[in-house]
Amino acid sequence: MTSNLPVLPIFIPLLFAAITIFFKNKVKTQRSLTLVASLLLLLSSLYNLLQVNAHKLLYLEMGNWPAPFGITLVLDGLAAILVFTSSIVFLVTLLYSFKTIDKNSEQSFFYSGLLLIIAGINGAFTTGDIFNLFVFYEILLMASYLLLLVGISKEQLKSSISYVLMNVFAGSLFVISVGYLYTITGSLNMAHISDIIQTLADKRALFLVGLVMIFVFAMKGALFPLFTWMNRAYAAPPIAVSIVFAALLTKVGLYSMVRTFSLFYSESNFIKYYLLILGLISIIAGSIGAIYQKNLKQIAIYNIVISLGVMVTALAVLNKSSVKGLILYTVNDILLKAALFILIGLIIYVSGIRNIKKAGLINKYPLLAWTFFLLTLSLAGVPPLPGFYGKALIIKGLAEANHFIAALIVTLSGLVVFYSLIKIFLNVFYDNINKQLNLRPLPKSLVFNAITLLVVAIVVGLSSNYLDFFLESSVSTILEPKNYIDIVLKKG
Repeated sequence: MTSNLPVLPIFIPLLFAAITIFFKNKVKTQRSLTLVASLLLLLSSLYNLLQVNAHKLLYLEMGNWPAPFGITLVLDGLAAILVFTSSIVFLVTLLYSFKTIDKNSEQSFFYSGLLLIIAGINGAFTTGDIFNLFVFYEILLMASYLLLLVGISKEQLKSSISYVLMNVFAGSLFVISVGYLYTITGSLNMAHISDIIQTLADKRALFLVGLVMIFVFAMKGALFPLFTWMNRAYAAPPIAVSIVFAALLTKVGLYSMVRTFSLFYSESNFIKYYLLILGLISIIAGSIGAIYQKNLKQIAIYNIVISLGVMVTALAVLNKSSVKGLILYTVNDILLKAALFILIGLIIYVSGIRNIKKAGLINKYPLLAWTFFLLTLSLAGVPPLPGFYGKALIIKGLAEANHFIAALIVTLSGLVVFYSLIKIFLNVFYDNINKQLNLRPLPKSLVFNAITLLVVAIVVGLSSNYLDFFLESSVSTILEPKNYIDIVLKKG
């Protein structure tokens, strides 16, 4: 159905980002404006989700130029789910930042950067044009450069150099691959490209471009061996910034893989195995890092690599069970990773410890401790908690495709996640209070931010069966892209 609704998740944050710039020294005004923007974004994304549920797909032809000649925004089930989930995380992160970001940072366009980055993320999720996917990447990356330097320190400056260089290189490769794709198909509209591909007799050049494009998305999504930049870039800035980076930025790379692979390259068995190997190696590399790391932030970062590996492994199979599991797993991972970084930020705040050591914090901060423990079980996929159902469907999908070793590796990854996080719980929280630590009072409202995300994830996990109808619609768009193509190109 044609509608103006897909532009709202982009327009709202862009508008308020422009307004907040004029209130550089008025922190309270910036906070109020950003909070209003986040609430409007949440409400509009929820309404979009309900509309997509009713109509299967919403699209907007900018300037009334019909596809494939104009710029098209498209909201299908997957995009609508990701935009809504991102809006929840954005609101919670904003509330967390109100009490954790210093005034100097707030006066350095922190809120403008947050709004720009969510506009770029939502734009990447909703664009129906491959070149504008690159444009929205650049918007969110420019905003991420700004946020990376909030409260600037020597470590942040060092980490930003590798982050910027990596993204400049990845952006160059992306533009080159888009140029070659245009040369082959004569179009930039993703639905039209997919339609043209069906008529090509020789697709070897197309699949070569696909390898480069997926390499770019793997670099942006921080998959093995391209994740090493993330260790510094995600660990150096304030936790409020790390939450957005960890929970949302990596998912843009994943979404780009899902959309382009399902529309352009699903016929290539070589690319399927390329994705499968990439995913499995990422799980193994992330597991090794998570087991041997002692730094709290680094453990969380390696857990990101593990979860991304699981998601890409599910994508490589591309059957009904794996895609359904991929969607559920991705939603829960966004919510749970955001909660994980909030809790790690609170551990660092109240105790000052950044590496695993015996602290006995459970005696003074039981709410923080048991929230972290429940989160650990959820991330590990212990039934019936949220991480279980999505991962179980992914394992089922891998087994149906006779990838039994891959299914075993995905299963064992849950044990690694549990071990890497339970060692934080047993050392940092368990045992007697370390009297050498100068403990601060715990802002309980910040713990409730993490609890909110955890509760939302648990509700999604427990109500998975009731969401089947909506998930089926989302899965069908990925597995049967003809529906997507026909609506956008008005063939139906």
